[in-house]
Amino acid sequence: MRVVIIDREPGFLAPLVSELEGEGLEVSVSENVPAALAFIKAKSIQFLVADSSLLVDHTLGTEVLRLYPLTRLIVFASHPSLIGMIQSISRGITDYLPRSSESFGQLVDTILDERSRLMRWQYSILSPLFQKRG
Repeated sequence: MRVVIIDREPGFLAPLVSELEGEGLEVSVSENVPAALAFIKAKSIQFLVADSSLLVDHTLGTEVLRLYPLTRLIVFASHPSLIGMIQSISRGITDYLPRSSESFGQLVDTILDERSRLMRWQYSILSPLFQKRG
């Protein structure tokens, strides 16, 4: 599974990237929207994690959902607020977390839970197809 992270300070997220890669996820980090969008157009992704200003102020989230409707959009909000959360949700963002190293664990858990759910879903869809062939 692919995770794209967009942040103006990628060094801050280095521990998060290491943990996600340690879980077997393919992680790409970008400092700007155009570079991330070029990557996303070339490869399908399952998760997009970005600073709130990059997802809410740009059309990146809309473009990603147009290309890959099942992508989970996750915001790291530098200054979390109720209004910011409402704006984010109205733009298709599924998770709104404070931008802090304490949120890394919650983000990793969210991604791993979603990966597990998708794997169970794929198994339940594909398993009967293989049983009929055998």
